[in-house]
Amino acid sequence: MQIEGVRVNLYHHGDCGACIYVGESARTGGDADRLDELLEKEAEDMEYNLIVFEISDWNSQLSPWPARPAFGDEAFGGRGSKTCTWLVEKCIPELKVGGFIPKDARQYIAGYSLSGLFSLWALLESDVFDGAASCSGSLWIDGWMEHIRSKKLMRDAYIYLSLGSKEERTKNPLMSTVGDCTRETYELLKKNPAVKKTVLQWNKRGHFADVDARLVKGIVWLLRAQERRR
Repeated sequence: MQIEGVRVNLYHHGDCGACIYVGESARTGGDADRLDELLEKEAEDMEYNLIVFEISDWNSQLSPWPARPAFGDEAFGGRGSKTCTWLVEKCIPELKVGGFIPKDARQYIAGYSLSGLFSLWALLESDVFDGAASCSGSLWIDGWMEHIRSKKLMRDAYIYLSLGSKEERTKNPLMSTVGDCTRETYELLKKNPAVKKTVLQWNKRGHFADVDARLVKGIVWLLRAQERRR
């Protein structure tokens, strides 16, 4: 369906499950279907709704603020606030009013790479989400550590972090900080009383390995967190 000009793919598994929102690139068609197929195999005993919204300008629409590029000359446009507002004020209400998702379902947000950064940032920016999965999140972006050190959660939440073991082994000076930034983010979250549970999962290999499988791990962890709350 189209919501305010954004393509939204909804995968319905059960009548009363949680909702998981994932931002994916509109340029790589079929990712949503593959993600749903893999998630269905790993979460076959659970009810949930997977909502994948397509991003047309990855570096701009998912970055919380303008920032220098990690490589090349394509800087980050900082339009994440607009994307978050669309998600919270347009997408979720329309899905609820239309009866596409349960009105009282728990809401989670998940993503990979820059979408992983956006997911964690959106959790901090709103009081809508019950948890977030930031898988190989771009936590190396300028300004993130200052933000997470000063920002407070608006509600109790479950948070999943993951990173590939080789991701910080890069000659790129900015991206090589991702290991330290992820570790410090995890330590800060552990000390935050609003964080009900958090985990940092290390995966083998680099950033582009097993992307969907890593994302599914985070989503399943959030769904299991929902079960623990009952």
